[in-house]
Amino acid sequence: MKKIIIFFVCLIGLACFIYCGKSSSFVDSGVESRHKIGVLSASDIRLLKVNAMITELDNYGYSKDMLDIVVKNAEGDKSRLDELARELVNEDVDIIVTTGVFETSSAQKFAESKNIPIIFIGVSCTVELGFINDKITPGCNITGVDSDYVRLTGKRLEFLKRIVPDTKRVLILYNPDAIPFGPSSKLFHEAADKLDIQLDMISAKNRDEMVEAIIKNSQNYDGVMLMCSLLYESTIKDIADTSLKYKIPVMGVDNIQVEKGILAFYGSTNYDEGIQAARLVANVFDGHDIKIIPIEKPEHLEFHINVDTAEALGIDIDYSGMTFVDKFVRNSDDSR
Repeated sequence: MKKIIIFFVCLIGLACFIYCGKSSSFVDSGVESRHKIGVLSASDIRLLKVNAMITELDNYGYSKDMLDIVVKNAEGDKSRLDELARELVNEDVDIIVTTGVFETSSAQKFAESKNIPIIFIGVSCTVELGFINDKITPGCNITGVDSDYVRLTGKRLEFLKRIVPDTKRVLILYNPDAIPFGPSSKLFHEAADKLDIQLDMISAKNRDEMVEAIIKNSQNYDGVMLMCSLLYESTIKDIADTSLKYKIPVMGVDNIQVEKGILAFYGSTNYDEGIQAARLVANVFDGHDIKIIPIEKPEHLEFHINVDTAEALGIDIDYSGMTFVDKFVRNSDDSR
């Protein structure tokens, strides 16, 4: 009888041990793990992409209170990016989000040896620049959202022709220190031949060269197209003012430029690129191998026109007829 009692006491004790163990395990699994995101950006404007990404991460189960975000902003001085990238790596971030070509290049220098994943937002020509081996299977610690800037260069020229039908000569304004340019140049010429447009390209490495190029050529060209460049981002107001003063339309490369007075833009917005990047960041947090996460093309492409600029340049805006326009922008930030 005594042995039976001892047996049942032991059995109850074992049951309690198992129950408590399960309960303890359940409680531990409910603890939310934190993730440390490092952000490397060359300017304030590019951080708009990151803000959208952080907001969207909540929809993937990663709310702001689960994230530690460390932002390193070069504030327009790309010479600081290497130093800032090194600082991010030394802070033991789980992932680095970059907002452009120069940022990605700097991050790669210091993150690769520690195998820190890099997610870029809005970078084109990643294979040509040597960041990755292949867009389908990058094969390294880098993936991201491609701006598709190169592929869209011809389409931007086509849209300029649609809103300014008499366009015959277009000046391409580029910064030789910025990349990429070669692949875009080839596509520009292919599109220009189809549209019967003559192209000329002029380089500008600083604000004065840029403004002078527009002024000197304003009477000889029907429009100007900008290439991607940090310089043009930081001096876009000067470009817009010169465009209006000398009555020459300018096609920009992002939606912020249109909001600041440039005539038009076609491509993916900063917001949409950030939203899309959130999915890639979530995939990495979920444990997916970044080496096999494909580079994504932009899911949404839009065409924006600044109505105030168009009117100042004498371009007629037909709201009902311009069904190809996704957004009509006013300088007052109102839109139709």
